[in-house]
Amino acid sequence: MGDSQFIAKDLIVDDPSKDDFKIHGSVYVDPEIFEAEIDKIFHRSWLYLAHESQIAHPNDYLTAYLGREPVILCRDDQGKIRCFLNRCRHRGTLICRSWQGNSSRFRCIFHGWSYRNDGTLIGVPGRQGYPDDFEMDELGLVEVPRIGTYKGFIFASLTQDVPSLSDHLGNTKHFIDLLVDRYPEGIEIAKGAHRYSIRSNWKLQAESELDFYHGPFLHKGFFDAIGEKEALRLDLRDKIFAIYLGRGHAIDVHHKGSDYYGLSIPLASDEELEKRLGPIGSKWSKEIIGFHMFVFPNLIIYGDHPCPMIETIRPVSVDDTEVVSVTYVPKGDDQARQEYIKKCQLVFSTTLGPAGMVTQDDAAVIKLQMDGQSAKSAPWNDLSRGIHRELKRAAIREFSDFEAMGRGTDDTLYRGIYRWWAKSLSQK
Repeated sequence: MGDSQFIAKDLIVDDPSKDDFKIHGSVYVDPEIFEAEIDKIFHRSWLYLAHESQIAHPNDYLTAYLGREPVILCRDDQGKIRCFLNRCRHRGTLICRSWQGNSSRFRCIFHGWSYRNDGTLIGVPGRQGYPDDFEMDELGLVEVPRIGTYKGFIFASLTQDVPSLSDHLGNTKHFIDLLVDRYPEGIEIAKGAHRYSIRSNWKLQAESELDFYHGPFLHKGFFDAIGEKEALRLDLRDKIFAIYLGRGHAIDVHHKGSDYYGLSIPLASDEELEKRLGPIGSKWSKEIIGFHMFVFPNLIIYGDHPCPMIETIRPVSVDDTEVVSVTYVPKGDDQARQEYIKKCQLVFSTTLGPAGMVTQDDAAVIKLQMDGQSAKSAPWNDLSRGIHRELKRAAIREFSDFEAMGRGTDDTLYRGIYRWWAKSLSQK
């Protein structure tokens, strides 16, 4: 679209009366649109940063990004969770260069300015070079305006004027509850992470994680190699619930009728499940095997199926996306947990992550998608699959409300996400 102004709704054809929904290819490749997304979505919303177990102890820290803004997430020496812009107040240098560690101080490599992990500036070499009225108290690290947690998941926002975190998460909370509370002692993040870049627009990465239509075609070689014939069946994939939860959030729910992996889950006792989740939540915790959930705009949660993974999406440029993935495990130290970890290690080494066959397939096809969007003579992408059979009511509504539900191979989720995307870009 070049330098011209755009209106987000004009990039979508949305006509349910004709069972028609299309997205203009420029939404993936136009730098102007990308800049608007950074400004109006990533810099004005709640973004996922990390799990509390990744900074479990006083003075633990990790570095991350809120959109383009580099940040330090840490516990100060009193154990309080804090989030600061990762920027020295002197000359703007990144104050912390490590991904993760434990320190009560952050010292700038450039001129040695030093800060406590509560943000206070405590050291300026050659202090006599500044006038007597130089106020060190006014030059501490800048704290991010909003930070909040839900069931151990830490979110932050660069904007003070955002809805409450609870309102932002909306119906995703039911599934986060299910994820955490179905384990006897909750979850924690295992050590280590996969960190890699994909030649992709961030939205295509999110779409890929929710797409269960492509598996029998793109990943046929992988499933043939591991002898998993059931995974090639579109009829089983159709049985997956594709649910648009509202506010840009979407989820694929794998249940007993759609299972083709058979991953065992070390559930809490029936009594504990009912206490934590209530009778309806307890009932569905046994029916739902796992899920892939997109928490708009930067978080993917795999709810056990096929591997317990948390993935953070960072838009670097219109055609460059950084992905950071970690795996979570049940807390505790019993045999079931150890067996669970072994299964996860196998999945990560063969399937997911930069060395995994499935992730490499996905990365390759996303690049082809990016290249294809340049065909300006035919710019529209069809997202109408399943539009004629969407549901507004279903049995799972007793567990979590939703706006629309389709089959696992349908485009239900994308239609909901892009309606919210257009609404978000329309804000002033």
